[in-house]
Amino acid sequence: MFLSYNWLKKFVDFDLTPAELEKVLTMLGIEIESSKNYSAKYEGFVIGKVLESSKHPNADKLSVCKTDVGGEIKSIVCGAPNVAAGQKVVVGLVGATIPQSGAKLKKAKIRGEVSEGMICSQAELELGDDASGIWVLDDDAPVGEELRDYLELNDWVFEASLTPNKADCLSHLGAARDLAAYLGLELKYPEIRLKESDRKIEESISVEIEAPDKCERYAARIVRNAKIKESPAWLKSVLVRVGLRPINAVVDAANFVMLELGQPLHTFDLDKLEGDKIICKTPKDGEKFITLDGKERILDSEMLAICDARKVVAIGGVMGGENSEIDRDSTNILIESAYFNPTSIRRTSKKLGIQSDASYRFERGVDIENVLRALDRAASLIAEITGGEIDEGVIDVYPNPKKPREIIFRPWRANEIIGIELSEEKQLDILKRLGFKILESDEKGVLTEVPSWRADVFSEIDLIEEIARLYNYDNIEPKFFGGKRSRVEPPANLAIPKEREAVADYLTKNGFNEIVSQNIIDPKSARMFSENLIEIANPLGEELSVMRPAVLPSVLKIIEKNARRGNKDLRLFELGRSFELSKNGWKFIENHKEKEELVVAITGSRYPKQWANREEEADYYDIKGIAEDLFEFFGIEDYKFAPNEERKIYSKNSVSIIIDGKRAGTLGELSSEILAAFGLEKKTFALEIDAEAFYKAKRRERKHRKVSPYPPAYRDLAFVVDKSVPAEKIAAAIEKKGGKFLKKALIFDVYEGAKIGEGKKNLAFSLSFSAPDRTLTDEEIDRSIEKIIAAVEKEFDARLRKF
Repeated sequence: MFLSYNWLKKFVDFDLTPAELEKVLTMLGIEIESSKNYSAKYEGFVIGKVLESSKHPNADKLSVCKTDVGGEIKSIVCGAPNVAAGQKVVVGLVGATIPQSGAKLKKAKIRGEVSEGMICSQAELELGDDASGIWVLDDDAPVGEELRDYLELNDWVFEASLTPNKADCLSHLGAARDLAAYLGLELKYPEIRLKESDRKIEESISVEIEAPDKCERYAARIVRNAKIKESPAWLKSVLVRVGLRPINAVVDAANFVMLELGQPLHTFDLDKLEGDKIICKTPKDGEKFITLDGKERILDSEMLAICDARKVVAIGGVMGGENSEIDRDSTNILIESAYFNPTSIRRTSKKLGIQSDASYRFERGVDIENVLRALDRAASLIAEITGGEIDEGVIDVYPNPKKPREIIFRPWRANEIIGIELSEEKQLDILKRLGFKILESDEKGVLTEVPSWRADVFSEIDLIEEIARLYNYDNIEPKFFGGKRSRVEPPANLAIPKEREAVADYLTKNGFNEIVSQNIIDPKSARMFSENLIEIANPLGEELSVMRPAVLPSVLKIIEKNARRGNKDLRLFELGRSFELSKNGWKFIENHKEKEELVVAITGSRYPKQWANREEEADYYDIKGIAEDLFEFFGIEDYKFAPNEERKIYSKNSVSIIIDGKRAGTLGELSSEILAAFGLEKKTFALEIDAEAFYKAKRRERKHRKVSPYPPAYRDLAFVVDKSVPAEKIAAAIEKKGGKFLKKALIFDVYEGAKIGEGKKNLAFSLSFSAPDRTLTDEEIDRSIEKIIAAVEKEFDARLRKF
């Protein structure tokens, strides 16, 4: 898509330089890939008049032309066969650079005759395809005027790259509309001067729509007694600048309107249409049709054909046919302006392998309310250029008029999403400038009506994007630590508890970096974690074809990417969702289970590199400590660690997490198989917790007690037990029998060896006793110790080991 600086200025009276305009357009979403300065390109080219043309004395195929270039006569040697006295021509003066060849003109002698310039062809000027002779201009071309002024070539042309949603900007009107909204200037539409004859259009043609699902609106006008000729120089010039090849006055005018207003048009030779009728219908399967490019196409009943009473004359919205094209003998023109269903056009274009300027626009959605404006503009231009007469009236078949879309918009929500503080008044002003109507407003929000040209706006978030776009993304300051993530109340099964923010805040403040990864991963990685995969129906590719069954594989991929870039010491966490097929899935989508998980991962050094820290690798106890600190901070009372029987993901150096009596996660060292599968070399430790179980866990009531002013008493106990006895069970028994004065029971040593005995281990505990009102006596402490020893020896077949 090419945009002309001068053309845009006809719609909006802005004062931006070309460089400033390029920046503004890109910011508005019309990305400019390149630009060309036509003013510099045509410097040194003027309108001349050939006063005399005589044969070169020393060359049969050359002529010596005395040429008036505006008060000065130049002698120019010319090799064109069509040069003659009296012609208005384009002269390249000495110093000018020929666009086609890049050659710089110099004063020279050609076969003994002095030549002070060059009389140019269209091809040499890159303003047309004709290279057979010089370009002969209209008789009214002003001698001496610079070519760039005569053809409005004092212009910059921008090559724009548009995303599919910006269909409204596939024209100068569309781009100018956004420009006017951003700059706060008036948008001016081109003047349409329709002079109709007394002959009524209904007497010559009728239109029927038999496939309203594919053709929603069809309008037509007739121009009679048109003289099919070359377009005037200004029209050919503007078309060439924006990338189109001039054909004839009728086709060029239709293309001009398409680029101006965004509505594709088609012109038929009215006299080649049979039965005084246009019918929009589906063709028969296998029906053959020759398009304007001379190729035979095989049609089917899923396409839309534009037919007369007996035959197909065009493939609707894609390309016309040879059997109704405009040629030199045409005099009466039927102009088509229609709205075709984007999906239908996209399928037809793909099946036939045709990508035309018309189909490109129809596929993305044109403005159905712009159909008549473009039709009238084209009819007036064609009549003006060709000397034709416009029949009175217009055919407009619009069986099911479209109702404008209405959207409720909440200004506070826009501020929250964008991260700005913009008043409701200013937000609504932006929407009004963009063409959105404000229908009503109350405490719930603002009811807006979407303009007909915005095929990409369907919901509130689209309006919020418009606010951000016109506010200017450069004016939005980044906020690295936001407040609440959402004010919207989600469904109960997807509730966003306060703990989520609290967990993220806790981990961030403890040196972890939060990551956000995609919910979609590759099947190979997913199958390591589950076989119950949810496949994407229309994936972007193999790498993004299934929903992740766990968050951990996404985290491991990020660790691997960091490791490849030399960032090997990582402390990461993610609060994300996983998805699996399950008969116990939630009701929103039957047999699909979605759950939220907290994943914490560490790898590399335990401490940041610093002179006072020893270089140590993180280990199992680091990830276990993180879990314990997390549970302690959030007051989760009933949790414990149990042996982990699963050995596919984790090594034996891992445990299951039990919260409120139910398994809620795993922590420990990842297995060597998993590390190898994800390309990781360093040991990696992870913590996975079912977030819902964490959020709903019982919390202990926080009580504040007076600290005893009396010194505590310490005792150490060591027991020899079977290796299979978990230390936590002995610790629980000690706390149970220790009485009210026992404050802590911590294990401080584990020993296995020949002195203990085969199949045995030694567990040593440090016990602390204190009372709030006095110093405890040895007798009181000894009574507690005796009870503890008796209970442990009896329950675990333990033997007290003396130090």
